[in-house]
Amino acid sequence: MAFCSFSKDCDGNSFVTVENKFITKYLPEADGLAVKVYLYGLYLCKNADGDFSIQSMAEVLRVSVEDIVSAFTVWADYDLVQIVSKSPFMVQYLPVRNAVGKPKRIHYEQYADFNAELQRKMQRVGKFVSAGDYRKYMQFLEETSMQPQALLLIAEYCISKQGESVSPSYVFNKAKVMLKNGLYTYEQVEKELSKINANKDNVLALFTALGITGRSPEEDDYALYKKWTESYGFPKESLLVVAKKTKRGSLPALQLTLEDLREKGKTDAKELERYLSERETATGLAFRIARKLGVKISNPAPYVDEYVEKWITYGFEDSSLLDIALFCLKTDRGDFDSMHAIVEKLLSEGIISKEQVKAYLKGKNDELKLFEKLREICGSVRKNATTLSLIGTWRSWKFSDDMILEAGRRSASSSSPIPYMNKILSDWKQAEVFTIDAIPQSTPKPTSKAAQFVSATVEATNAKTDRERYYALLREKAQIRADKTVDKANANPQFKEITSKLSLMEITLAKAEVRSPQDLPALRKQKQALLQQRKDVLLAMGLTEEDLLPKYVCTKCNDTGFTPNGTVCGCYKQ
Repeated sequence: MAFCSFSKDCDGNSFVTVENKFITKYLPEADGLAVKVYLYGLYLCKNADGDFSIQSMAEVLRVSVEDIVSAFTVWADYDLVQIVSKSPFMVQYLPVRNAVGKPKRIHYEQYADFNAELQRKMQRVGKFVSAGDYRKYMQFLEETSMQPQALLLIAEYCISKQGESVSPSYVFNKAKVMLKNGLYTYEQVEKELSKINANKDNVLALFTALGITGRSPEEDDYALYKKWTESYGFPKESLLVVAKKTKRGSLPALQLTLEDLREKGKTDAKELERYLSERETATGLAFRIARKLGVKISNPAPYVDEYVEKWITYGFEDSSLLDIALFCLKTDRGDFDSMHAIVEKLLSEGIISKEQVKAYLKGKNDELKLFEKLREICGSVRKNATTLSLIGTWRSWKFSDDMILEAGRRSASSSSPIPYMNKILSDWKQAEVFTIDAIPQSTPKPTSKAAQFVSATVEATNAKTDRERYYALLREKAQIRADKTVDKANANPQFKEITSKLSLMEITLAKAEVRSPQDLPALRKQKQALLQQRKDVLLAMGLTEEDLLPKYVCTKCNDTGFTPNGTVCGCYKQ
C-alpha cells in the first residue's frame, strides 16, 4: 500500500472527503504547504498504489521530502495524523472529530525583526522566504536555545556557501552542529564562524596538495582541520607536508595517515618531511619485494611496519633484499614471513653487506641447481628447507656435485631417495671415498643387524613397493610434461575462453538430457564447433589435443604395470 492510509476508524470512499471541522478549526492555523500535504495525503489514502512513496509525493508537489515530513509533524501535533514509521516513512490519518491536540502557539510578532532581516539577506541572492519557511525558522527558534541574531549569522554564512540554492534544512543542520558544540549566542557563533573563515585558505591549500578540485570546503572539512590543529597538535605547515606526500585525494583519507603519525609522536614539519620520504621509499620497496615473492599486496603499510623498516634498519641494501626475495620464490618460500626468517638468519651470521649477501645467495642458488638435477634423477622429491639444507651439509663434507649426483643415481629406485642418499654419502665419508673412481663397484643398501634376517616375503614386498614407485615416477613425469603443455596453451586467452565454454557446455548437455532432449542435437553441434575452434588455436601454437594429455612410456598399461583387463603387463615383468 501507499505510505499514507486510513486508520481502522476512518470511512474510506472513492472520493476525498474533508471534514468541516478541519476547514473551520485547523486550516486557518496552517500554512499553505501544510494544507497541500494534508489534502494530497487524503487523496493517496484511497488512490495510490504500493509503489507511491514520500519521495513520489515530494516530486508531485515540487517540494523536498523534509518539507513533507515537517508538514506531517505539524498535523501529528494536532492529532490529525499518526506517524507510524520514519524509515520507511508511513502516515496514518486519524478522524478529525477525535482530534484534541494543539501545537505550541508561536508568537509571530516577536520575530518580526528576525523575519525582515532574514528576507533581506535571502533577497541578496535572489531567494525569497515563503510563509511556510518563516514558520520553520520560528519553530526552530522556539524549540531550541539558539538566539535569533545567532541564527541570522548562521543563515548569512550558509547563503555565502550555497547562494540561491540555500534551504532552511541546510541552515538548520549548521545550527544544530553549533548547538551540539554548546554555541547558541551571537558572540559564540560569531567567534566560531570567524575561525572557519580564517581557516578557509588553509583548507583550500590542503585541497590543492591533495588534488581536490571542483568543490568548496564544507563544514565537515573545517571540523577535521580544527581537530588536526587543536586536538592532534599538527601545525598547518605539517599538515601541508603530509598532504603533499600522501596524495590520497580526500580529507578523511588524510585523517588515517595523521592518526598513525600522531601515535608515533611525529608532528614537526621537518621531522615529517624526513620520515615520510623514508616511508615512501620503504613503501616502494615493499611493492617491489612483493612482486619478487610472487604475492600481491593492496595495503603496504603492515608489511612496511612489520618487515621492510626492520630490514632497512638492519643495514640490508635494496638490491640485496630483492635478491633474497627472488631466492625465496625459487625455494617455494614466497611470503614475507619466510623471507623474514632468512633475513634474520643472515643477520645472526653477520651477512649484511651487498657483497656478502650476493656470495651467500650464489652458494644457495648453486645448491638449488644441484637439487633440480637430483629431482630429474630421483623423480618426485619435495623441495623444502630440510632437503636444501642437506645439500649444503653434503658439500660441507667435501663432496663434489658429481659425487652427490652419483649418490642420487644409486638412490633413484628407493622409495625414500633423500634419506638413502644421505646414508650412502655418510658411508662414503666414513670410508674417505671422495672421488667417483674410489667408489666401490657395488654400494650395498644400508642395512642393520635386524635387516640381515629379513624374510623372503618381506623382501618380495619391498621389491613390489620399489616397482610401484618406479611406475608412479613414470606417471608423474608424464603428467608434469602434460601440465606444462596445458599451462602454455592456457596462456593463450582464446584457448582459455574456448576451454571454459566447453566446460559449461558439458553441464548444459547433462541438463538437456534430463529436461529437454530435443535440444541435444543443436547443443552437440555447438560443442563440435567449439572443439574445432580449440583445435585450430592449438595448431597455430604448434600443438595438438594429444599434447595436452600425458604421454606414457608404455601405451599398453599407461605406466601402471597392468593392462585394462587386469593382467600383468609385459613391461612389469621386465
